[in-house]
Amino acid sequence: MQTSFTACGGIVQMGKHHCDGLFPLLWKIGKRNVWNILKQMQYHGMYLLHRSYCIKMETVGKVGTITYTLSRLRRCKNITVRVLGNGDVRVSAPFREPVGSVERVIRANQKKLEKTIAIQKQEHELYGHTWKDGDTFLLHGKAHTLSLQPGQWDTLTLEDGVFAITYVGIAPNKEAISHALKELYRKSARKRIDPLVKTWADRLNLDVPLVTIRDSKKRWGSCSSRGNLNFSLRSASLGDEDLSYLVLHEMAHLVHFDHGPFFHAFLTKHLPTWKEHQQNIFSLQRRADLTP
Repeated sequence: MQTSFTACGGIVQMGKHHCDGLFPLLWKIGKRNVWNILKQMQYHGMYLLHRSYCIKMETVGKVGTITYTLSRLRRCKNITVRVLGNGDVRVSAPFREPVGSVERVIRANQKKLEKTIAIQKQEHELYGHTWKDGDTFLLHGKAHTLSLQPGQWDTLTLEDGVFAITYVGIAPNKEAISHALKELYRKSARKRIDPLVKTWADRLNLDVPLVTIRDSKKRWGSCSSRGNLNFSLRSASLGDEDLSYLVLHEMAHLVHFDHGPFFHAFLTKHLPTWKEHQQNIFSLQRRADLTP
């Protein structure tokens, strides 16, 4: 089991101010030994440092064929297992949760996790981005090609189905490309969604709500309890009809906040083909991903 530890607030300060008896004794053993002791204690859910000084501690472990990364988060109350888009498994747990409890949860769901990991890895190979010249990204429902070329300025332009990025010196890494594309998608989403919200508000006889464009990784859109609408900047990747359905879906929550039968009846009344658009959006979840 490999262990990595990140702490906020130095060990020396903790020794001086919080552990006047025990810590100086351990300190005499040697910095390296003390550090290893602290890592092992936190790995097993036992804490010498006060949790306000520990922001995040990560361990990498393996259960059967499943390799996972465990994060102990300050405000975490339950054990949560997630499979990322590339097939990596992330687990979050409370500070003092024994690693045995975490691995029992993984074992209890091992078959389901292994199946999900296989699917995610396969989809990642098919639709995952290379972030290199020639890669493709969806915008307005159509595939656009990424072009990386050296130039006199750092620019991003969109013309004739091509994201043309010029750069000075070293070619941009995937994080820089992602950031540039997200800003373009954010502006495009705002430009397309605002008129749709107004159109649907008029049709449904509703007030025009406040609209926010966010960098949401999973949700395409949401409606808050205050009646504000949030849309992912990834929604700019959708075609016009699918995007119109997405806006209707979120505005329908202003009338029916849940996903019950009245909500679905409302969608059917105003857009009989809503199920088709919903399936289209679900199928584009992977291809619309803009996070490296």
